[in-house]
Amino acid sequence: MTAFHVIHILVGAWLALAPYLGFLETETALVYNNLIVGAVVALYNLYYLAVKGNVDVK
Repeated sequence: MTAFHVIHILVGAWLALAPYLGFLETETALVYNNLIVGAVVALYNLYYLAVKGNVDVK
């Protein structure tokens, strides 16, 4: 398992569990959570595509 997969597992777990942990009780918190998680996923995938040229799909 590569770091690429670990990051996706952690982000997925955060998306699944965050609403139940009490951190996201306001609409503003939900918006910021979506923006930050989306940016992390987008930038990490862009890095793998642009720099490494690898998306693990063959």
